[in-house]
Amino acid sequence: KTGGQELPLATKIVIALADFFRSWWWLVLILIISLIIFFFRYRSSQEGRKFFDEMFLKIPIIGSFLQTIYLSRFAENLSTLISGGLPITQVLEIVGDIIGNVSYKEVILKSREEVRKGETISSTLNRFPELFPPIFVQMVLIGERTGTLDTTLMNVVDFYQKEVDRKINNI
Repeated sequence: KTGGQELPLATKIVIALADFFRSWWWLVLILIISLIIFFFRYRSSQEGRKFFDEMFLKIPIIGSFLQTIYLSRFAENLSTLISGGLPITQVLEIVGDIIGNVSYKEVILKSREEVRKGETISSTLNRFPELFPPIFVQMVLIGERTGTLDTTLMNVVDFYQKEVDRKINNI
């Protein structure tokens, strides 16, 4: 009470928190440091990378932007390595390591296994519309059918790079 009046609840809570932090500041500091260490260790684990990669792709504006970057990176590296004459299964393995996102890497490596079994890249990518939009899959399919996958992918790269530039300008 101050001057015969009861203190408001919010003021009581602030005072109690101040008393708590004054007495237990070291425990709060240890807790914060522990949480930071846990976060970075989890982020560097395979499970943590997958969790954060998937989470970032679901964030409305950022997810779409990242997807455009990953698709451009995938198409450009795939095109370059194919035109270099490497076997497609080796190309997919290399591109999977380059892509920079665990979710995309898993699909690309799955695609590599399907290609070994005689499937097309586009048929595997088509099963993951949340990562590979239909227009991208259609362009890969056209490139596979015409035997010009490398040049078709470079057209896709041009499109997605312009899209990245447009999104950066909008941001």
